[in-house]
Amino acid sequence: MRHFGKFTLALFSLSLVLALHGCAAHKPIAPPPPADLDHSITMKWNQSFANNGACSGSVTTSCISGFNEGYLNGTTPVQLHNDVASVCTGSTQPEACTSTFNGVLPIGNIVFYVATTYVDQNGAAGVTAAANSAGTPVAADAAQNVTVTVQ
Repeated sequence: MRHFGKFTLALFSLSLVLALHGCAAHKPIAPPPPADLDHSITMKWNQSFANNGACSGSVTTSCISGFNEGYLNGTTPVQLHNDVASVCTGSTQPEACTSTFNGVLPIGNIVFYVATTYVDQNGAAGVTAAANSAGTPVAADAAQNVTVTVQ
């Protein structure tokens, strides 16, 4: 009986240790917030409004409503930004268009695109095929502010 009591006490103690260990709150260490990975991107292109003007309060069909801008990930478009048609200015056709925005980009030779958005004669929204840029190199950010202490 004496050994049975020691065995029971040991088993109870082991169970208690395992139970408490399993119930302990383990908080994962959160990684630091990511650095600002945005790039400032300026895209320029030409758009003709000769056949279809820009959409407005009084022109709501058969008009150009704006633009989708982004890059290609292989053959998959990744939209970064959209603009209204007023980013284009000029008195002759085609008009010059400029858009500046921030976006997160991959590293490598990146092909950017602009697709024109429109509203057709029935009021349905649509988008043209994209016009692509030549490949634009996007480099990794280099290390900065390196300090060394040697004793």
